Amino acid sequence: MTDTTTLLEPSSADAIAAIEQAAELPEPIRRHWVCSLRQIPKWLDRPAETVPARWTSIRVPVSQLHHARLGVTAKTFANHKSNARAALRWFCQEHDVPVRGVPLSAGWARLRDSVEHRGPRARLYGLMRYCSGRGIAPGSVDDAILDAYMRYRAETTALASNNTARRSVARTWNACAAAIDGWPVPRLTEPPVKAKEGPAWEDFPEGLRREAEAHLGGLNKVRRGLSGKRIRPCQPATQRTRRAEFMAVARMAVRLGVPSRA
Repeated sequence: MTDTTTLLEPSSADAIAAIEQAAELPEPIRRHWVCSLRQIPKWLDRPAETVPARWTSIRVPVSQLHHARLGVTAKTFANHKSNARAALRWFCQEHDVPVRGVPLSAGWARLRDSVEHRGPRARLYGLMRYCSGRGIAPGSVDDAILDAYMRYRAETTALASNNTARRSVARTWNACAAAIDGWPVPRLTEPPVKAKEGPAWEDFPEGLRREAEAHLGGLNKVRRGLSGKRIRPCQPATQRTRRAEFMAVARMAVRLGVPSRA
């Protein structure tokens, strides 16, 4: 499901209209830029009216596309990306479009400034900018708005958009609501932490645990790899990671029905 909320900042549709009317641009450039600005939203499966007229906003999702899946050659794909990037940079310079997105509205700016610590402010800043750019008041934020923001975040950024990320945003929002006077009343639902599945490590056969511990113990020593090259002892953090991986693989095997043997 794509986000079809109307943007308060210029969209790719606005950029297309401006380029079509730009008499100072040569006609071939106008034609190529408009063609690419129409093609990129189609590839992203989003209406041009919902795609911000900033290359920084679409750079990540465009980079995740592959020409073969789009049914075009690598050269054609590269040309469209180059044209769209040039068109949006021209549009931003000519129409004073902020490179990093619309500024926060007064209401959201006050809310941001009320967050004293940098960490919580950073975790909520993306949601604040998303809502500000769409005219959503702080008091209107609810689970549906957060769902739409997480979809937008997944489509336009390289930031995590899974349950862990959603829980982080919701938990920070709720903590601010409890600690800061004047914070909007709505509380956001925090996705539950997924419980660890499968038996405890102590429940596995002693022979399996003994072999695993012997291997993990060997990571503390200088050893030789398959090529005969000497390998230095692993750091404690690496050893902890390997232990967690062993446990995860063993539990997964149990869930898949692989019988454990003593």
